[in-house]
Amino acid sequence: MTSSKIRAIHLDDLESVIEIEQSSFPKPWDESIFFHLALSGGRYPVDEDTVVIMNVLGNKGCVIGYIVWEEYKEDNHGHILNLAVHSEYRQQGRGQKLLSYAFSSMKSSGLETCELEVRESNHWARHLYENAGMMAVDRRVGYYDSEDAIIYAITFS
Repeated sequence: MTSSKIRAIHLDDLESVIEIEQSSFPKPWDESIFFHLALSGGRYPVDEDTVVIMNVLGNKGCVIGYIVWEEYKEDNHGHILNLAVHSEYRQQGRGQKLLSYAFSSMKSSGLETCELEVRESNHWARHLYENAGMMAVDRRVGYYDSEDAIIYAITFS
């Protein structure tokens, strides 16, 4: 893997992020979500207890991936909301790099656990999460319309 850097999202990243989002998911997030995260410098406070964080992975000046997560201070819990890597850069360790970065940030914030939902059919993502030490702990029937979500969780040591 060539050198790449993780940093907070900027407004000039929006075009690349939206392109990755739309090509990665059957029901992509609305562009305004990314706009508000970029406008807030990648840290959007929801309330006194919760903050949403977004970071991008850049390579040679281009955004090639991103991760978005929530941190709940009151219960010391994190929740990965979105993780995507440009199709040309998948299966090269970049998703793992983003996930590890988010876990490290959560631990630094004093969080003890993290969870996420993933489509049951998304075997590549499930493999990524399992390799990162996450375990499938539950299922949400019909979470993605007609498809179940598998809930993954990790406890930080």
